[in-house]
Amino acid sequence: MSRSAVRTLLFLSLFALLFNLSLAHAQSRGEHNSRPIIYVMPNAVTPPGAGDNSPVVVDSSHNGKEPQVAKIYQELQRRQECQPFAENMIREKADYFLLLQHGGGKGNRWALSDRTGNVIASGDSLTVGGSVKAACLAIGKDVEQRGVAKKN
Repeated sequence: MSRSAVRTLLFLSLFALLFNLSLAHAQSRGEHNSRPIIYVMPNAVTPPGAGDNSPVVVDSSHNGKEPQVAKIYQELQRRQECQPFAENMIREKADYFLLLQHGGGKGNRWALSDRTGNVIASGDSLTVGGSVKAACLAIGKDVEQRGVAKKN
């Protein structure tokens, strides 16, 4: 291998290393995502915010069945209405909290709150996907009306 090829390879390796380090640094400071973040609340004991002591009093499951949190995250990623938003499984990073209660053949009920715990929208739908779509539309409306304060 020629000297120029070795230098080029070393340069590209150094560039890739520096790029990855700067990306990791930006992510550690929370700069990697400027989109509003959605967190799916898995159960009734999950408080809406890190410093809030008032737990939500409803459940994301039905008759003792496990909540479909993974299905909800899948719908958030799949739905076109949800593309302007990011999903995260770390509660403290979230701007919005989605709670979905399964109705056992009678549809689903959902509620959406902001970071401070204020309910900004709620509704019902026959499917999980319909509930997620409605919640994303509500987030879009909220972002348009008042914006979402970015965390530092």
